[in-house]
Amino acid sequence: MKSLFLLGRQKDIALAELESLYGYENFNLISNDIVGSNIDVDKIDFNRLGGSVKLAKIISTLPYGDWNQVERYIEDNIASMTNSPHEGKLQLGFSTFGFNIRIEQLKKLSLNAKKKLRNAKQSVRMIPNQSLQLNSAQIIHNKLTGPRGMELLIIRTREGSIIGQTVQEQNIDAYSQRDYNRPYRDARVGMLPPKLAQVLINLANPKEDAIILDPFCGTGVLLQEALLDGFQAYGTDLEPRMIEYSKGNLDWLRNLYQIRHDSVVEVGDALEYEWTDFDAVACETYLGQAYSTYPDSARLKTNIQNCDTIIKKFLRNIHDQLPKNGKMVLALPAWEDRINRNFITLPLLDQLDELGYNRLSFSIINNNNLFYHRQGQIVARQIIVLTRN
Repeated sequence: MKSLFLLGRQKDIALAELESLYGYENFNLISNDIVGSNIDVDKIDFNRLGGSVKLAKIISTLPYGDWNQVERYIEDNIASMTNSPHEGKLQLGFSTFGFNIRIEQLKKLSLNAKKKLRNAKQSVRMIPNQSLQLNSAQIIHNKLTGPRGMELLIIRTREGSIIGQTVQEQNIDAYSQRDYNRPYRDARVGMLPPKLAQVLINLANPKEDAIILDPFCGTGVLLQEALLDGFQAYGTDLEPRMIEYSKGNLDWLRNLYQIRHDSVVEVGDALEYEWTDFDAVACETYLGQAYSTYPDSARLKTNIQNCDTIIKKFLRNIHDQLPKNGKMVLALPAWEDRINRNFITLPLLDQLDELGYNRLSFSIINNNNLFYHRQGQIVARQIIVLTRN
């Protein structure tokens, strides 16, 4: 193995994204949170990924998983691990995964590593641990992925342990800016997270310079992520107000980033519209009624039927327009079933074949586990990938 991915909160979605972009044969599940890969870190466009929160290169693979042995190894080799041609004080931090240790043991390692480096004439500042893993804010604000920064990952595996160095951390500040600082937002129509928009695009795995269509574009979140990832963006929405919001948000985006690709945004009813030209579809469909409290069964049943009818009309309309080899990635509504502790899904999932679609499966994860859901939310998003049959 050459590299490591630390998965985000929606782990199955993160795995599906990695498989879509790089192929399942390149990955090995180390734990519930970490995936090993035989791909070099310099061949991975990490900023494009929405589901993984950390990318690291492997420094050492050790045949033992005893903490005391691993600790001695790091202390004996810390000077060579941190040797860098860049001048200035090194910012160094540790994060551990899978070891049953106390925070005091990690702090002891940090203190001993600092002594070893100072004896080797290296100037160092240790990043203090409040828990066994440094958080994203600590890594970003202390520039631990920069030329004079380093986060060492110490990972317990079934065969022993791995020591890795973080190369990139998910940029939480950039996501926050693209989510909360956009000039036009409307919570009443739902708020598609930029991370999830990236995942939807990546599950389509479009060719270079592809045109990505979002037939339910809303305020343009998916369109902005398509442009940032180097694709052309094509969006439609039933409401003229949403189209104006999307245009305003994309203009705002162009003032922040160097975007070379075009975008087209126009009013159009997804149930009957004829789109001009596109290569793949990625979108959040109609999610139905929003709930602040759990609805009674009659209200929920009516909402599900309404969503099912609308989305089936959309699928029938776009079927003949979808390129034969093009993928369509949809975030469909699903509802938390608090009694059975799972999700209530749309009836149309059992009718995809008669609607003219193949549902694609994944090798890494169970195809039925792709739900984007936050604790406390009643409405979840179920992700499916379709092609024409």
